[in-house]
Amino acid sequence: MSTIGRLTAISALAIAMALPASAETLRLSTQANAPHPWLDAAEVLREDMLKATDGRVDIQIFSGGALGKDATALDEMRMGTIDLLIGGTQEATPFFPEYQLFSLSYLFANEEVLRKAVAPESAISDYFQKVYEKGGTGLKLLALTGGGVRNLSNNTRAVTSIKDIAGMRMRVPGSRMDALMWETSGALPTSLPFTELYTGMQTGVVDAFESTISAYVANKLYEVAPYHARTEHQFMVSHITMSEAAFNRLSEDDQAALMRAAAHASQVAIDAGIKYDQSLLEPYVAAGQITVTEVDKAPFIEIVRPLHDEVAADLGVTDLLELIRNID
Repeated sequence: MSTIGRLTAISALAIAMALPASAETLRLSTQANAPHPWLDAAEVLREDMLKATDGRVDIQIFSGGALGKDATALDEMRMGTIDLLIGGTQEATPFFPEYQLFSLSYLFANEEVLRKAVAPESAISDYFQKVYEKGGTGLKLLALTGGGVRNLSNNTRAVTSIKDIAGMRMRVPGSRMDALMWETSGALPTSLPFTELYTGMQTGVVDAFESTISAYVANKLYEVAPYHARTEHQFMVSHITMSEAAFNRLSEDDQAALMRAAAHASQVAIDAGIKYDQSLLEPYVAAGQITVTEVDKAPFIEIVRPLHDEVAADLGVTDLLELIRNID
């Protein structure tokens, strides 16, 4: 063998020895763009797994819906072409109808109640673990999490009361539950994927929507909806879900490490949501790009609270609603 050949062989061997044995790269999909709690959670999930497995398990993060909207990605996960997803429970309702309960407004009294609800050891997390197991979807729940508080934004006028949203064409994700509050409050719900929202606002398909502040800023929706009203009607409930086939490929030790990493990522997303809600709007308000208004929430709460029992009964999740109410 020539000197060059020997050097090439030595280099190849060195590279092979440097690579972790049985390395695995998992593909993670999220519709979020930075800054967003889901991306913060994804980064922590990746860092924790790299550390726990000495680099054997890596996670490649695809943001901004690069692998498709959540419903598409979840379907791909069942076939094994995508491994992980971090997203809102609203988009996962075609697979898990029980998630529709989280679309009800003013369901959680405060952030502390939400944090207890989605904790790994909570009765609600256990409830959804069983929903996934019974569903036979080929998907596994790693953790529930948060992601900020949802507010109303529009391109028409400043909103300070329920009367101000009458007649607004309100974008909703698709489920009946998402439309219920806005329809009852006088708006005109229109189903539209989030990835089409910016264009939908530009073209007049819709003129209002609700979102977390993170999503509002990260997707530059303030450019097409400069009026932002603090309705604070919904704590975002999100999920970290994995392809069952991908999970089963991992060793028991790596599975345990992933569950620990997901629990950590869950807390990171909640903390990031709070941080972003408190800080992201400030520079845009100072620059005159966004008008923020406080809202009289009492009429909204008066309308929606009596619907909680009715909706839960229709969905067959009265037991889930009671679990939430019993959080102390």
